[in-house]
Amino acid sequence: MDIREVKVNAAGEVTDVMINGNTYSMEKAVQFAKSGIIEGAKISARENGEHYISHLGDMELTQLPKFV
Repeated sequence: MDIREVKVNAAGEVTDVMINGNTYSMEKAVQFAKSGIIEGAKISARENGEHYISHLGDMELTQLPKFV
């Protein structure tokens, strides 16, 4: 599965991702990445302990096309 587009909130954080035409929360995307369904995903943690995907390979997730 590949992340093709992302949804970003007002703070610039990716909140949702689009995979194969379906929208998933960041929480679900992290689960996919941990299980190997999303390859090349780098999982990072915020100060509050929340996990998120920060990069796909060498590309920051925020560099992907956006959807609303």
